[in-house]
Amino acid sequence: MRFHIAQAHRFARGITLIECVIAVAIVAALMSIALPSFGEAMARARLRAAAQDLALDLGNARLESVRQGAGLVHVSVRPGSAWCWSVGPVADADCHAAPAGTLHVARADDYVGVTMTRGVSTSFDGRDALAAAGFAAEFALPQGQQLRVQVTPLGRATICSPQGTSLDFPRCAG
Repeated sequence: MRFHIAQAHRFARGITLIECVIAVAIVAALMSIALPSFGEAMARARLRAAAQDLALDLGNARLESVRQGAGLVHVSVRPGSAWCWSVGPVADADCHAAPAGTLHVARADDYVGVTMTRGVSTSFDGRDALAAAGFAAEFALPQGQQLRVQVTPLGRATICSPQGTSLDFPRCAG
């Protein structure tokens, strides 16, 4: 009986330090391969979020102008290194020091790594169903991916990709 217990202890001894180090090395190697692609995926997600948030704010400005009946709602866009946009009753508002009554402000700090290369402010008038259609803003990543936010003649915001490279949005016309 003692022989069987001693033999069982010899075979059930657990893992060795060498086995543990090898397992950690394998996990570290896999992480070093996966981490860059994870970082790129996060950057693309921030780019999509910036474009979608501006499109949402344009839609909300349109709805707010209709809700007010005769009110003007402005979307002030400031491209550049410290880009931002604001939605509110004041045209060409400084979104870094938003005036009273501002409905929403978004800044470059909210979307780390995303640049607004171009932008045009727009206004929505609740008395007129049509908006000043056209370009609103273009966002880019250092890796080259870009997304553009445009306003249709009916005041709806759409998102497209200037290069036509996926990011789940269609290629921009023209």
